[in-house]
Amino acid sequence: MSGTAFAQDTGKAAFDAYADGLKKLGLEFENGSVDYDEGSDTLTLTDSTLTFSGVLKDVPVEETNVTGNDGATAIDPSKLEDITYSISFSSPSVTITGLTHDDSSFTSKSWTYADNSTLLIEGARESKGRLKVDGRMSGISATNYEFVLPEIPAEDDAKRASRWLPFVKATLLTSYDEVKVDNTAVTIEAYASADGKETEVLSGTIQMDGYLMAGARDGRVAEYAIDQMTQNLRTLDPASGQMLVQTTSQGKTIYSDIDIKSMIDLFDPSVPETGEEKTLIGSGSAVDYKSSQEIAEGVAFTIEAEKATLDNATIVKRDNNVLQLLDQVLNKQAPGPEELITNVFQFYRSFAFADARISGVSIIFPLGPGLESAIKIKEMAMTDIGSDGIGEMMLVGLDAPNLPEGISAKLDWAAIGDIEFAEYEPIEEIIGKLISDPTYGENNPLEVARAFMPRSLGYELEGLEVNIPQIGQTAIGKVETTLSTTVPPIPTSLFSKTDGLRIPVKAIQDPQAQALLQGLGLETIVWSDEARLYWDEATQDLRLERLMIDIEGVGRAEASLRFANVPKALFEDPEGQGQLAAISAQFVDASITFNDAGLTTNGIKFISDAQGIPQEALKQALIAQAAGATAPIQNEAFTKMVSDAASKFLNDPKDLKITLTPPNPVPLAQILGSMAAPQTLPDLLNVQIEAN
Repeated sequence: MSGTAFAQDTGKAAFDAYADGLKKLGLEFENGSVDYDEGSDTLTLTDSTLTFSGVLKDVPVEETNVTGNDGATAIDPSKLEDITYSISFSSPSVTITGLTHDDSSFTSKSWTYADNSTLLIEGARESKGRLKVDGRMSGISATNYEFVLPEIPAEDDAKRASRWLPFVKATLLTSYDEVKVDNTAVTIEAYASADGKETEVLSGTIQMDGYLMAGARDGRVAEYAIDQMTQNLRTLDPASGQMLVQTTSQGKTIYSDIDIKSMIDLFDPSVPETGEEKTLIGSGSAVDYKSSQEIAEGVAFTIEAEKATLDNATIVKRDNNVLQLLDQVLNKQAPGPEELITNVFQFYRSFAFADARISGVSIIFPLGPGLESAIKIKEMAMTDIGSDGIGEMMLVGLDAPNLPEGISAKLDWAAIGDIEFAEYEPIEEIIGKLISDPTYGENNPLEVARAFMPRSLGYELEGLEVNIPQIGQTAIGKVETTLSTTVPPIPTSLFSKTDGLRIPVKAIQDPQAQALLQGLGLETIVWSDEARLYWDEATQDLRLERLMIDIEGVGRAEASLRFANVPKALFEDPEGQGQLAAISAQFVDASITFNDAGLTTNGIKFISDAQGIPQEALKQALIAQAAGATAPIQNEAFTKMVSDAASKFLNDPKDLKITLTPPNPVPLAQILGSMAAPQTLPDLLNVQIEAN
């Protein structure tokens, strides 16, 4: 970059170079007077105004549907409009000490604007509407301020956005010890125009106190802080025609160790993709946040938070064409859908953070005239969020005592985490296929799922209570589930467990099911379960280590199952080659147990009473039915074993156990082949059925 070719200028000469540099950038710079005191090396400007204005030609202002487009396409001219803009900053006086100029670089010991300085921003869309932002500031100053006035490339329709990159760099990559604005007060107003008539759509004020940026060097800022900010806005509700009020306030806000340069590099095509992770924000915090939004006149929805924190936000330069896409749009070209989608993916994949949390949250919403409900949350947090996955997203201590219709709810803990995202390259390839062939997803659902499906995920929930009038309390002691896969999208490892799920029988909508459960003597279902499933790619063993369901007053059922030589193809292509490959799998063993806790006794009594059948007669019928079910197997010994076990269990219901333990693993092909001689199956699989 180069600017006015002066060397080591000071005082008035340095100021003239500064004014000339602004002019070359297209800014208007006017002053009532410019005085220089050589003894103190101080410049004093009066009635100083800096203005940047112009017209943005042919800007897309309406949505353009790019679905089905093959590459960039011309934007419909009817969706393009000219936008006029003007940004003007004025101050009664400006005091600059120690100003020097060397080539395109400038330094000053201090730069101070008088109180009552003003910022005026105006914009308009031809005859469609206009915006005006009017701000007044006091206590504006900068110390040991260093900056560059760059040379902007010549106008080029193909680079209407990217040609301003040097200016953005120069503006944001300044160096200083401290830049501060003690007070800022802003008014905003916006109008929509139609048929020669203006309608106000937005108005309001913003107040900011104690703005500070400190320790800026080489694109890094040591600290950014605001003491307090308040915002009061009125926006037009198109449905009702009313102006609805939104108020927002926030207390002390501090961010430290900010890398502005790495953010600019993300969009700079001249900076290569390195994969190096850099700290974008070291830490941040904000307190006393409150926002209230009217949803109808006089009826507001409110969110409050005591504190929010952020730790170690990072950024990675990834290959993207965001700036070029903006060039296309400003050159009346709509980007192709594939390029647009992949750039959005790449942009979001560039960011990560170690920890972000918000505590002391209250959500207050109206229930009716003079009535409101509050949901309080002790803390919400996200950890280790990045392009590779999500460590954890959690919610702690939710309390909602007064929900609509008298419902209340509490939650101790909920979390989703251990999410490992799929690699990006296969996703990018699938995006291209989906865009080039809209039916690809429908015709290849497994391949699409394999590309996008996370490789692992888990969730936990603990201490949930929901109280519904006339029904009762539904509660969950604890629920946890983890899934992972080495052959996506089919899970190859699963763990799931539920403890203490309580559901009132009255909450069940099916009348027949409700009557059955009540007939079993249940007013509340108390349910627990557990499942463990794992496929080992190295040994090709597939184990259902445990499948358990326990219902208080009913009983506990448990099962296990094991296969050997289960091929990978079963998971890779379950609808195709996997079905053939599964034939080579071998059955190892299985077991099913049931420990009765009232199901049999209460169930027999319920059916007996309902159908008018004596209980003993019903038992004998059930024993005969169990024996009859084995008739197709044509194995008398097996039938007798089933009949004896059923009789023993029904007459004294304690526990029932079924085991299949062949001395050696049995190929599935052999089991299927034995269907032609089913009488051999009980001995082939060593089936044992025992009661009590």
